[in-house]
Formats: sequence, C-alpha cells, structure tokens
Amino acid sequence: MSQASDLANAAQALAAALLASTIDPADGVRLLSNLANFQPNAVTSSSVVGMSMATMQDACGDLFRRAAVVALCRAASTYQPASTTDAANLRSTVTQLVDAEILVAGNQGEDNTFNALRALRAAVVQDLQTRAAGLPGTMVVSIPASLPAPVLAQRLYSDPTRADELVTESGAPHPAFLAPGFIALSS
Repeated sequence: MSQASDLANAAQALAAALLASTIDPADGVRLLSNLANFQPNAVTSSSVVGMSMATMQDACGDLFRRAAVVALCRAASTYQPASTTDAANLRSTVTQLVDAEILVAGNQGEDNTFNALRALRAAVVQDLQTRAAGLPGTMVVSIPASLPAPVLAQRLYSDPTRADELVTESGAPHPAFLAPGFIALSS
C-alpha cells in the first residue's frame, strides 16, 4: 500500500466483498454486525513506539468498523423484513452500531465523519420505517398442545397454505408438531 487512501479503499472493498458473498441479506446483516463491533487489541507498551502503535491501531479500528457499518447499512437496505417487529429489530441493530461510530467520530472531533454518519443513520431509519409501514405485526401464539402446521394455519389465518410460514416462525423441527408457544405474523 503506497498511500493511506489505498488502505481505506481496501477496507471498503473487503466489507463490500463480504456483503456480496452472502446470498441472504440477513446473513450479511449478521456478519457485518459482528465486524462493526471490531476493537483492536490493546497495546501494552508505554514506550513512544508503543503509543504510536496504539494510535495506528485505533485509527485502523475506526476505519474497519466504519467500512463494516456502511456495508451493514447496504445490507439493511436489501433485507426484506417479514413484520413490523422484524423491521424494528433490524432498525435497532443497525442504528446502535451507527450510533456507536457517531459517538466515536464526535469525541474525536471528526465533524465530516460525524455528519456523514448522522445522515446515513437518518436514511436507514427512514427507509426501514417506510418499508415497515405496509407489513403485518406479530402476535404470540399459545396453544395448549402441539398441533400440525396446516391445522394451526387454518385456525389463525383461515388459510392452510400458510403452514410453511408457521413452521419457519416457530422453528419447529417438523410441520406436524408445532411448539405450544411462539411468535407469528398477526395477519
């Protein structure tokens, strides 16, 4: 790497490649959320070289986290939430990570980065609120005994073809035996 911008471009390319390697946007959100929490190991030397190493590690940590946060926001823009609750959970996950970087940038006096991250946060919130507006809510399903998915789909939605959806929501190992309690779409 001949210039600092080469390192920044490489960090952004790595985050973009990780996002591109995921088939499901939910996997991208999960993977990039972990990367957005990156913290370099603490340097234990108090020498001049050790302090310089710590400064460089912190700057690289900031760069890598911010590249991951930007890619995470891209993943969130392609993620299709199933319900308003799903959209709210995604919004919370993403905004917490963006907020953490906003705080770091603000504390370091990086005004341009601070403002760019705030604008990114606002765009993510607006996007998820808009897409969640037409989504169903969720409800707690509590049944006294295990039921087959088509039976419960008929009872809840008057539509037995939604049985697969219930199996997915409940995490049941088999469609014939849904758990007595889980969260499902309300409509």
